[in-house]
Amino acid sequence: MQPLTAVSHEHHHLLWHYVGLLDDLAECLDCDCLDTGGLADRLPLLREAHEGLTAHLVPHMDTVEAAVFPTLERLATPGGTTVPMVAEHREIRRLVARLGSFIEDPLSHTDRVAVLTLRRILLRLHALLAAHLAEEELYIPILEDRLTPVEEAALARALDHQAIQPL
Repeated sequence: MQPLTAVSHEHHHLLWHYVGLLDDLAECLDCDCLDTGGLADRLPLLREAHEGLTAHLVPHMDTVEAAVFPTLERLATPGGTTVPMVAEHREIRRLVARLGSFIEDPLSHTDRVAVLTLRRILLRLHALLAAHLAEEELYIPILEDRLTPVEEAALARALDHQAIQPL
């Protein structure tokens, strides 16, 4: 079994790939870089981003909410430490679902307003995930300092909820 730090870094390394992909896609939709007809050319990358977020990020958030957040609440004083992060998870799920709606029916989203809406979704997801993942990294040393080795190992097992496939 890997230590907590290694499990967390492994998951976050994969998730950072998708964060970068969101930024690249948003950059492509900037101004007139991509006309509305060119959106179809970006569908494979949009699908990759959505599938990656759905397959890796959402299960990661589910596990963090079930295992890490209760542990942080128990260890942190005052309570309520994870309330902002739970709200961020809710917003991330909403944005991932909105991204999915573009992918499910791309032909209904080809006007310029729809493309700019998609760009806004990509930028918001990128910014939110970048800040969120960086903040999650800050909690790992706190957990390591305050958990017993047995508790830390149990939390690492809980986080290691999916097989990480190399990119």
